[in-house]
Amino acid sequence: MKKLSLINGVFSENISVFDRGLAYGDGLFETMSWQYIEKGNKKNQVEFWKRHLNRISFSCKRLKINFPKENILQNYKDKILNKANRLGIKKGILKLLITRGEGMRGYKFEKNMNPTIIFLAFPFSDYSDDFFQVGVTAEFCESYITSNRNLAGLKHLNRLDSVLARAEWNNEKIFEGMFIDEKKNIVEGTMTNIFFVKGKTLFTPRLLDYGINGIMREVVLENYDKFFDKLKITEIKKTSINEFDQMFLTNSLLKIVPVRKIGKHKYSIFDNTRRIIEHYQSARNLEFS
Repeated sequence: MKKLSLINGVFSENISVFDRGLAYGDGLFETMSWQYIEKGNKKNQVEFWKRHLNRISFSCKRLKINFPKENILQNYKDKILNKANRLGIKKGILKLLITRGEGMRGYKFEKNMNPTIIFLAFPFSDYSDDFFQVGVTAEFCESYITSNRNLAGLKHLNRLDSVLARAEWNNEKIFEGMFIDEKKNIVEGTMTNIFFVKGKTLFTPRLLDYGINGIMREVVLENYDKFFDKLKITEIKKTSINEFDQMFLTNSLLKIVPVRKIGKHKYSIFDNTRRIIEHYQSARNLEFS
């Protein structure tokens, strides 16, 4: 599939050099999966679309970016996915970026600025069944994640922490790198949220000054009691990884993938984790719109 780019409703790959998203990373983004599923008059369905919209709307309010009307975003989304369909594509990745818009030099911005709305469509690469049944390998990053309570939880465009961390390895056997903070607490992966399991209790790091509250993390937290007895959102030390039986990662594209090894420590994949993986690999258990 040829990558597609829609900027403010026009198919283009060109953006102004005065856009504040380029100058300052002054913007936000969401990454989603979509499928061709006929449902009423709609044919292109985006997974967890409403959740993604709610998060980026909340984030725009936090950053004081003028959030576009929902019908505009809906129309742009349909336009780019309909073109993907005409190219014969039935499944892919959709990325939405909203910047504050074009501005003059300096950090100060005007309140009435028109945001830049960018939709990108990419081909989807399916993972093998072994990826979810056997699990992946992870390592701890040497890079530390930046603390900033004002930005914690937001998918803002300043992703240099993840860029530098991902540059630490070229080994294809390593799937993901784990961030820790200055207190040696585990925070998140470069592109995932992290969960551990001990017996029938699910654990995940508390996100206060760091990290992204991912959509799949949100979904798992809301529905944990279908698969586990207890949930603990708490600090998890790097030195405590051998106290857990299982580990898995989440994001909107993968859904849930088990970790078989991090560093020298190996994990098992028990029935409760297998059930939650299988549950969210099934389209009937996802939210589409």
